Parts: sequence; C-alpha cells; structure tokens
Amino acid sequence: MKENNADAWIIAFAKAHGHTIVTNEKFQLKIRDKISIPNVCKYYNIPYIDLFDMLKRLGFKM
Repeated sequence: MKENNADAWIIAFAKAHGHTIVTNEKFQLKIRDKISIPNVCKYYNIPYIDLFDMLKRLGFKM
C-alpha cells in the first residue's frame, strides 16, 4: 500500500509561504503511532488552528 504524504506537503507549503494550517488534529505531548500535524507545526513554529477557530476568525455565523 502506498503511503499518503499529503500532510508533509501541506506543512512544507505553509512554512514556505507563511500560511496557517487548519486541522482537526490535536497536539499530543506523548505520541506513539502517528505524528500529528500540530506536533510538527509546534516544532517548526508554523501557526495552526482548528476548523472552529477558522470560522470564528472569518466571522462565520449560523
């Protein structure tokens, strides 16, 4: 099975262009199985938010 490397591309693009990543993953201090996007973002000082924070920042109302 081929591994999906989309996360790495998104993180690299955000770092190179100064973007904020939107993800539903949470920062986890002790990771064992898979490294989450927030953990990588924190290590490389890349801003990240979750979907609800993005909607708040954009002024979305229901």
